[in-house]
Amino acid sequence: MIKNTILILLSFALSNTWASEEILWQDWSASTFSQAKGTNRLILINVGHEGCTACRFMEENTFSDPAVIELVNANFVAIQVDSEARPDIGERYSDWAWPANAIMRPDAVQVLAFAGSRRPAPYMEILRKVINDHASGTLSPDKLAPYGAPQQAETAAFTDLRKRIRTLQDDVFNAKKSGVFESAEALRHLLLRSHLYGDNNARLLATKTLDGLLQQLDPSWGGMFYASFGSWDNTVPEKRLESQAAALQAYAEGYQLLADPKYRAAIDNIDKYLTSFMRSKQGTFFANQQDRLSGLPDGMSMDDYYVLGDKERRSYGMPTIDHAIYSDVNARIILGYVMAFEATGKQSYLDTAKRAAKHLIDKRQTKTGWIIQFMPSTELSTDKRVHVLTNQQLPYLRTQAHFGLALLSLYRATDNIYWRQIAIKVANALLPNLEDEKLGGFYGAPDDGTPGRRKPLEDNATAAHFLYLLGVLEKNGRYKIAAERAIRASASPTAVCREGRITGSLAMTLEIITAEYVEFSVVGDAKDDRTQKLLQAGRRLFEPRKLVHSESTGRYPQRSAPAMYICNDQRCTVPIYKPTRVASQAELFTYKVSPGKTP
Repeated sequence: MIKNTILILLSFALSNTWASEEILWQDWSASTFSQAKGTNRLILINVGHEGCTACRFMEENTFSDPAVIELVNANFVAIQVDSEARPDIGERYSDWAWPANAIMRPDAVQVLAFAGSRRPAPYMEILRKVINDHASGTLSPDKLAPYGAPQQAETAAFTDLRKRIRTLQDDVFNAKKSGVFESAEALRHLLLRSHLYGDNNARLLATKTLDGLLQQLDPSWGGMFYASFGSWDNTVPEKRLESQAAALQAYAEGYQLLADPKYRAAIDNIDKYLTSFMRSKQGTFFANQQDRLSGLPDGMSMDDYYVLGDKERRSYGMPTIDHAIYSDVNARIILGYVMAFEATGKQSYLDTAKRAAKHLIDKRQTKTGWIIQFMPSTELSTDKRVHVLTNQQLPYLRTQAHFGLALLSLYRATDNIYWRQIAIKVANALLPNLEDEKLGGFYGAPDDGTPGRRKPLEDNATAAHFLYLLGVLEKNGRYKIAAERAIRASASPTAVCREGRITGSLAMTLEIITAEYVEFSVVGDAKDDRTQKLLQAGRRLFEPRKLVHSESTGRYPQRSAPAMYICNDQRCTVPIYKPTRVASQAELFTYKVSPGKTP
């Protein structure tokens, strides 16, 4: 009995010693980089996220290999980053997504980066070569390392930059027959051009893409599969929250502009999935549903699984859900739901948006105004994660910019001053924490002593979009100046060239700024049904440049009945009393009506 007990205890001790042997991953922090420099050790970086199949493969097959563990721990300071929890680092390494692998010298100069997973043997071959080159002093900087912040502002006219981005986006969509769908801005940019200028080619490209993406929808449970390859129906069986946000936004505007019932059905499809599978008890939304299910029999793939109907799927179990809740992607979902409400008039969409936004504000807005990107939760605590997830609470640019746009959309849809006031707080926290006061533009995160801080192109474009519209609403030139500086300080030729097709936010923002805002102001008692009908008429219109709100007398005179004024810096309408006249008057602010005045 004693002998058996000793054997059991010894077995337990040995098994736990073995289980504790793993790569000693550390945070992306100043102390970690300082450690590497002080010990003259190479830096190994792994960036990915939970929805990434290749990331999971590498964790289960490579990073768990004893030889890999020994090699890494003996020669490297290893850093692992969840790209969604740290959007600034995720953006920086998105060129190599996912997983992104990079190696730096001890002085934090990148010498190598490569995309995708590797099996243990080829992975160790890469590492050993870098180790040997480091020992011989022959490591040279990687010419394709992430670009830094531009040292001077872009001076080209916005119309010239807009033309360059249009050409780039058109080339992408002309060749598009499938692809990753993670953001809607590029597609929305095509719809906006069709609306503003009567651009028939942009309209055709948009409808071709919208129709193609319908094949990436799950007809049973709903939801957008995040990617397709070769053809629209050859989907990757994984659903990411950013794909649902992109689909909500794209189909809401597609339906609003084109009135195609297929697009209305797509909105309902996405809502069904989000509210049935991805919504937390608090009303916010989980990060992704992975292409992973342990209950499948041998020979059945996740593709086979998703061919099945609801009942058959459930008999095998439910694919794993990553219960992390990220504020930036939730903000995009909130915006999508507001847009869906404006396009369809369905009140539950607006209620969903308000509930999610209110929870994030209550739990994640700091006293100084900025929004926290991630916080641990009870639901998340039971997840078996691939990546180390740290709770580094910093005011990330991506989070503030997307949340700001979501807040403005809620103000537009409700006329509730609360959302406008929160938007101002976010903007007033964004400026001192992240703006480069000298050159303009915004860094992805505050200076924390780590290398490679930069001004991400698309996130700066989103921030510019938010601040431009807020500046118009508040009649605050500081916000509008910051918006222009954000584009000039981030849209360098190098950045635009490197980002390539991922310039949808920049394209959208340039169109809005160069074509100017359209402000729908209703002067009248907010409790008057006539005031509400005028506001509703403005909201239901497809006009991505719009601001819709009521206001007291001051700028406009008090009339005998509630009146709407549609204005920008170039023109103003006569008072509009009938909701049926709003659309025709708003059309005067497009350039297809006055082609000679195209900006």
